[in-house]
Amino acid sequence: WRFIVLKGAAKGELAARLEGLAKEQPDPVKATNTLVKLKTPPLCIAVVSRVDQTARIPVWEQELSAGACCMTLVLAATAMGFGANWITDWYAFDPRALSLLGLHPGERIAGYVLIGTPTEAPLERARPDVDAITTVWRP
Repeated sequence: WRFIVLKGAAKGELAARLEGLAKEQPDPVKATNTLVKLKTPPLCIAVVSRVDQTARIPVWEQELSAGACCMTLVLAATAMGFGANWITDWYAFDPRALSLLGLHPGERIAGYVLIGTPTEAPLERARPDVDAITTVWRP
């Protein structure tokens, strides 16, 4: 994996270019509105998954490690007193958006980690019932 740090005027320029691409999405209004998540916090770190097909480490583990990087960034930022959120959204998958970031063939966005100081409580969403998805293995 690798990191692309997005901040300041460069982050604003990326968001402006993504607005142009948003107009071509199946739901342009929704696609444009989702960009507020990228625009609002002062720092965004794009975590790029890079798989080496010739490596001794299985591809699945290489992909999981990129997700672990995202979660570790969220936990570290939170431990430092910042707000952090791990997102993807359409611009993590659109080939033209990935080209704007300079991704190479075989690279994918594992997530955008947004970091800043929250001004309001995060919106809550439905969570799974832990008891319903947890089992204890017994031989």
